[in-house]
Amino acid sequence: MTPFPSAHRLSGCLAGKTAVVTGAAAGIGRACAIAYAAAGANVVVTDINSPGGERVSAEIADQGGVARFIGADVGRSADCVRLVAQAIAHFGCVDVLHANAGMELCKSVWDTTDADWERVLSVNLGGAFYTAREAMRDMRRRKAPGVILMTSSPHAFMTSREIAAYAASKGGMVALMRALALEGAPHGIRANALLPGAIETPMLHREAACSPDPSEQLRRFAEAHPLNRLGQPEDVAKVAVFLASDDAAFVTGACIAVDGGLMAALNSGPSISYTNG
Repeated sequence: MTPFPSAHRLSGCLAGKTAVVTGAAAGIGRACAIAYAAAGANVVVTDINSPGGERVSAEIADQGGVARFIGADVGRSADCVRLVAQAIAHFGCVDVLHANAGMELCKSVWDTTDADWERVLSVNLGGAFYTAREAMRDMRRRKAPGVILMTSSPHAFMTSREIAAYAASKGGMVALMRALALEGAPHGIRANALLPGAIETPMLHREAACSPDPSEQLRRFAEAHPLNRLGQPEDVAKVAVFLASDDAAFVTGACIAVDGGLMAALNSGPSISYTNG
């Protein structure tokens, strides 16, 4: 990934803030962590993938930013409580909590096991709730404004075959975000959700690998977007920085699509199958 330019770092729209980014070892989370640091924030990089998370933290430091890696499985409430507590102990507070961690599951309804369902919901939706709850407790205790940002998905509103558990988790995140926006508003806490389209990340490549022809699947993903390309993690990160900054001070309870026009397009045929090409 190309480093964010130093001019962006000098703009400092997040200077003095502390941002916690879950699922930050790769993809959108990695790009957002680097972008927050470039905008001046102290960044807590967290992921279940410790080597990957450590690399991102080191990358931020190499670019002149400030970061610390804290390993956590956000599907576990105790890990989320520890994560936020350690972030506060190290940096003094949490100003921005970006609940980005997520996992995919390309299975039909009848092939989805109880264990599959519980794990997807615990990581994608549970992790967003647990981390946001702990961060909002700190914000309210300090009587300080703050930002909760969630990486949801267009699957919250329109979906495909063989992805029911993932779609349910992302729909739940949108409902949760709106509830947090209402509860947080009297305390100056804003909550919003990003809806990325098909972004070129390791997760997208894993999804494409479920089909008989992964390269063809990626082509179909790209063609589904009116801009006729896959998104890049940096496309999402630039919007995330805006939403985390005071420039978005009157934006809360909103879903922001970063999807190349995907959700604006009228579906002209059967939905994309994840496992059958």
